[in-house]
This record gives sequence, structure tokens and C-alpha cells, in this order.
Amino acid sequence: MSIIFETVGITLPVWLPLLWGVLVGLVFSTVGAAGGILASVGLISVMGIQDPNLVKPTAQALTLATPLIAVPGYYRQCRVVISLAIILGAGGILGAIIGSTLSITYLADLEIFRPVFGVLVLVIALQIIWRLFSLNRQTGTHTERAAAAFEGLVHDGGSPCAIGVRHLQYSVGRILFEFGGESFGYRPWVPFLTGTGIAVVSSALGVGGGFLLVSFMTILLGLPMFIVAGTAALAIAVSSITSIANYVRMGIELDIPLLLLLLVGTIAGAWIGPWLSRHLHERWLQGILCLVLLLISLRYLGVF
Repeated sequence: MSIIFETVGITLPVWLPLLWGVLVGLVFSTVGAAGGILASVGLISVMGIQDPNLVKPTAQALTLATPLIAVPGYYRQCRVVISLAIILGAGGILGAIIGSTLSITYLADLEIFRPVFGVLVLVIALQIIWRLFSLNRQTGTHTERAAAAFEGLVHDGGSPCAIGVRHLQYSVGRILFEFGGESFGYRPWVPFLTGTGIAVVSSALGVGGGFLLVSFMTILLGLPMFIVAGTAALAIAVSSITSIANYVRMGIELDIPLLLLLLVGTIAGAWIGPWLSRHLHERWLQGILCLVLLLISLRYLGVF
């Protein structure tokens, strides 16, 4: 059965947006990012939407679904650095308003949007390659000790909150917190500016910004992956909501029937993803995703 989606001006079989939504949810929940990229590619190249300004908020709505499902679980396990997520989110609000406002004017033409989007996808694909072939090492000994302590506690059946995130100090100059028996800290202005910059890019192109946030927290702040995913997800949710709201405020109309079908598929994929990831090697998943992203980027850059 096919449905006419009047707002975006396309006719699709019902199963197509459902199936593509499942793919977006699977990838985002197993790999931790790239959901917005696949959502945008599906909307443009698979479903045939020709207006980038309709694609961007729709794709971000899909990337919003998985964080909203995941964050409560991470919070119950004391694996969210609330202060860091709030500061990244505050910067993300500013960046999302700037990015979406600029994008609706300067990236409204699909012929302009495609190569810019292709460059972003290529950068992310190269980032995955770097991760796959770099040495498997943490950013510091305290990071290793914190991760090992948390992993050992969970393996022994202990409560994650026993050594979960606990804030030690708040000040304008520095915020300190503890995880896994180790202390971590950051200067508030650094994540604020970073969150602003990442949100400008992600809102302008209709993606979540997960890869950039994860890299910032693991490489520059030296945080264990155990607390990165939930913290990034909360920050993404804040900036995505702001970006979508600003697109709507500026007159972009979401195709609600299409969005609902995509969301149903995305939520289903997000539920299946954690179960599936237990049976697949993480490096295989990242390798397959990297190959797909490389092909997408080359296609959008006009190489073939």
C-alpha cells in the first residue's frame, strides 16, 4: 500500500519509511552515531525529497528519538555527567539557532547542500578509519583505572551507582567530578564553545553531531566511554529540539505522517540494536558503516 505525503510531495509504499527508520535506529543504537546521516540520505536519495529544508528537521527528529529512549537508562546507572551535558546543551542551543538560521538561507538548494553534506560524511568516515586503525589505548591511566573499576563492579553484579558519576566541585573556573574512583575535571567555557560549534554544523546539515561530541569527550577531556554515551545523548537531545523548533518557527512544515512512520521504525531499531550488538563484533559494525559512509560521501561529492 502506498501513501501520498502531501507536505513533501512524494508517494511511497508504507514499508519504505518504516524499514529505513529501523536502519537509522539500528545504526545509531549499535554504533552510537551516524543516525542523522543515514536519515538524511534516506530522505534525499531513497525517498526523493528535493527540499533540504524539509530534510534537516525531519532527520534531526529521528536522531532525537534514540537519545530520549537511552538517556533515562544511563541516568539510572549514574553514567551521565549532568553538568557537562547541561553546558554542552547550553552551547548547543545557541549553535542550533545560528546553524538552522544560516542553513535555511544558504543551504536551501539541493545542489549546494549535497556537496557540503558529502564533505561532512567524508570527515566522519575518515574519523572512523582513524579509530579502527589506531592503537587501542585509553587517554590516560586514570581513565583506564576508572573504566576497569566500573567494568569489574558490573561484572560482579554490583550497583553501577556505587562508583558512578558524583560531582565534587562547582566553580566558574573548573568543575570536578568522580567516576570509578577517579577524579575528572574540565573548564566550563570549553564545552560551552565546543557545544556551540558542533551544534552550528549539526543543525545546519540536519545531523545529531554524535561523532564530534564523542571525540571531544574521549580525546580532549579524556573521559571513559562508559559515561560519554549518555552525556552526549542528553546534549544532542537539547540541541536537536532547539534546531527543530527553530526550523518550524521559520516556517518549515514537517510532514507528520511521514515522520511518524520513520519514528516507529527508528524506535523499533533502537530497541533491537542493543540486543543485536551483543552478537556482532563492534569493529565489524564500524568497518561496514565506514564503507557505507565513504560510498555516500563520494556519491554526494559527484565522484560517481
